[in-house]
Amino acid sequence: MRQTSARVPASAWTLGLISLAPFYVASAVYCYGPARYGPAALLALGAWSAAMLAYLGGIRAGLELGSDHPPRWWSLSLPLLTPFAGFGLLYGALVHRFDAVWEVSGFLVAFLLVWLRDVRDVEGPAWRPRYRTLITAGAAIALAFALEQAMSL
Repeated sequence: MRQTSARVPASAWTLGLISLAPFYVASAVYCYGPARYGPAALLALGAWSAAMLAYLGGIRAGLELGSDHPPRWWSLSLPLLTPFAGFGLLYGALVHRFDAVWEVSGFLVAFLLVWLRDVRDVEGPAWRPRYRTLITAGAAIALAFALEQAMSL
């Protein structure tokens, strides 16, 4: 049975908070910076979001491969969708198939879907669901600010 009060290691908190910094910097420049930096900030936000989705998929696959049971086809295939989704959204934005609203909302939905999968999973450390909830909330807030800005343009 999982402990809900398991402490998150300081190293995980430190790296998790550092991983949120690019979300907030890019979102702040996109929302509040000079207009000429807006497209570059949106590109940075999309690129970082795609990289973090790929990272989260890698963690999920690593947990599956590191478990005591033989790897399950479904559990190894599903994490592969996260980098495809992230880089698909980024590519769509780069070739002007998606406008900023679709791009940012797509990343927001992708992070929330990955969170839904991760928070309900029983594999991995007992502290992981609570940690993933807070880190996902941090990324989602930054993306929500960018989405609001994109919708008002």
